[in-house]
Amino acid sequence: MRIGGRQLASAIAAVVVVALLGAWAAGAFSSRAGVHQATASGTASDGQATVTVSTAVRGPKVAADFMGLSFEASAIPLLAQYGNTGNLAALMRSLGKGVLRLGGDSADAFVAWHANKGGTPRWAHTVISPSDLAGIAALSKKSGWRVLLTVNLGHYDPAAAAQEAAAANRLLGADLEGIEIGNEPDRYAREGLRGQNWSFAEYKQQYMAYRKAIAHAAPGVSIVAPDASSGIPPLPWVQAAAVLDPTLVTDHYYPLSSCGGFRVHLAELLSPALRTQESTMLGRLLKIERASGERLRLDETNDVSCRGQAGVSNTLASALWAVDWTERAMQVGLAGLNFHDLLTEPLAYSPLVLPPSPSPAPSAAQTTATNTHSSAGGLAAASLHANPEWYALLLTSQLVGSQPLPTRVKGGAELSAGAFLESKSRGAPMRLALVDFDESGASSVRVHLHVPAGYVAGSVLPLTGPSTGAAARILLGGTEVGASGTWAPKLPLAAVSGTAGSLSVTMAPSSAALVTLHQARRR
Repeated sequence: MRIGGRQLASAIAAVVVVALLGAWAAGAFSSRAGVHQATASGTASDGQATVTVSTAVRGPKVAADFMGLSFEASAIPLLAQYGNTGNLAALMRSLGKGVLRLGGDSADAFVAWHANKGGTPRWAHTVISPSDLAGIAALSKKSGWRVLLTVNLGHYDPAAAAQEAAAANRLLGADLEGIEIGNEPDRYAREGLRGQNWSFAEYKQQYMAYRKAIAHAAPGVSIVAPDASSGIPPLPWVQAAAVLDPTLVTDHYYPLSSCGGFRVHLAELLSPALRTQESTMLGRLLKIERASGERLRLDETNDVSCRGQAGVSNTLASALWAVDWTERAMQVGLAGLNFHDLLTEPLAYSPLVLPPSPSPAPSAAQTTATNTHSSAGGLAAASLHANPEWYALLLTSQLVGSQPLPTRVKGGAELSAGAFLESKSRGAPMRLALVDFDESGASSVRVHLHVPAGYVAGSVLPLTGPSTGAAARILLGGTEVGASGTWAPKLPLAAVSGTAGSLSVTMAPSSAALVTLHQARRR
């Protein structure tokens, strides 16, 4: 890999990360280590738990644009309309800065760039035009989010990809995060997009052809790769692609799957075994980051692949999972997460969805099969509804810009915790993301906070719902997200109890909370 100024800086930063997170690999930054030990030994929660936080070692600052959403490329005509109407921009702004990723299976399967010579290909169900990208650019401006755009590699056409990249560069300018060449190329043989002998070597050859064409048509545009599929088996592709010197290394991860008709249950999403599996994945991603010196982003993630699981992915349980998953990804120093969203499928894993209507909701294929702006505009005029997972993103977005701290949990077999320091300045608040995965009906847990004595008071922002299986009446800070996309907690927030050096909070079962601790003011 050639080492330029950015790569050298990244390599130096990686050395610092190794020093800071060496303890993480052994469990120091992972509050789940204590949780797993308690569960494995059969120790039940006795209603008491202790969270110990140290400020002596700090992890890398959570990236300013860590938060993200991912949508199918086939949804671009619909999303483009939100640049001028609807509440999507307001919802995105409520998370702060972020990255809007446009890709998914549709990007390779049936989405084509309008300028393809010879007319629209027979395989294309959706055609993307410059006017669509102009709408995405307007949405980017209104929201303050940058855009990561996937071009079609599944149907090989470097010239068309270069034209699309050039149009995106012209319309988005500095708001273009990068161009992603293909979606999950490691699965092309399985998807019938390449022959059975398809390999990384062939991918590399085609990737470089695309990169050359894009560099000629849109000089200076960042290239992102490899956007591999979910799980540990595809990681060799991620590791190999990292040495191709992309601006950003991308991967996908869904810890559970409903593919092939398999049914996922609530208990699986909330289980300690799943958190152990996720920790293994994060550890491997961290090794790739360290070895390559490149930033790594999970630009497509959620709880259950293959469109989620109704009754699981659209419930409070998914919000609890998302709080824990996001803060742990922040702890290890990933560049960010993009939660995949299927806007027209409210029972899927979608953080944001079109509201239910008396008439049957249009399918994803119906709403994106053609580039019909009248139908897309009609859908975009409707205010999007916040599903439970959105509340988790609102909570964890408040950790952006802070530094993770070593955190340990003792007792409370189903309690997860991660601590973050807002800044290096004196008097900076400390924030803890807490999740109690106990099923509804279990006893509340009294959580004792062992933090430096200077922290003397604090507040609690709770995330609650009627039950883990609830899909409605989810509350963050006692309130729901408004129809316009706005949200504000009900004040005053509950106070942390106790005195300096002896603070505590009470966690209800099946709930999460963001605890903010403040230091005593100096006179």
